[in-house]
Amino acid sequence: MQKGERRREEILKTASALFAQKGYRHTTLQDILDGVPCSKGSFYHHFDSKLQVLEAIALARTRADYLNYREQPKDGPLDALNALLYFSCPFRQGAESLIAALVGLGLRQEGAAIAQNLAQARRVIFFDDLKAVLNLLRERGLAYYYNDALPELLWEAHMAFCDALMRENCRLIVSGGTPGSRVSEMLRAARFQWERLLDLPFDSVTIVPLRELLSALNAAAAMVKAEEEQLRFDSAPPR
Repeated sequence: MQKGERRREEILKTASALFAQKGYRHTTLQDILDGVPCSKGSFYHHFDSKLQVLEAIALARTRADYLNYREQPKDGPLDALNALLYFSCPFRQGAESLIAALVGLGLRQEGAAIAQNLAQARRVIFFDDLKAVLNLLRERGLAYYYNDALPELLWEAHMAFCDALMRENCRLIVSGGTPGSRVSEMLRAARFQWERLLDLPFDSVTIVPLRELLSALNAAAAMVKAEEEQLRFDSAPPR
């Protein structure tokens, strides 16, 4: 690995740890520089902003998720489909700090561009495998569809489901609620959509286990709320 590549990885590793510890918005650029350590000039050689660092971390996570999917033992094409849907959905245990950072940005509309870029990256990384898995299911008589545009429509629906989960978490943070029955209904509807359109057996598609999904969303929401409270405390005028 070249020296420049090592420095870039050091910045990403340091920033990722700081985002998990302090929250994305509460972490300053100077915090990252002090943690590496490196100069501003060195930082700007690799990244234009702290937001670009977060996007790079999220993209790296997406690539790692794909590698985990590829390495996952799979008992047939239906199991492969569930594994692909699981690893391509970012709302899972182990990703809470990243979810919190993206949700925090979503509350302020700063995350629109990064969300779009990440959705595009997930498509580039996962979609060809999805088409292959669906074709294998069809060849083996386990799924039935005749319109070759269906895989693309199903993928877009999967990304819309992920986006809806993000927006629901933002709504709940603003309203003071916690993920519950509505998230359960959203997951049930998404699973039913795959099963119905592919003529798969009932309850054969999981996407993400409900308990894990709720746990990840609740943990991320708690992080965002704690960061919001700290930011309000820090910005309050002295008495």
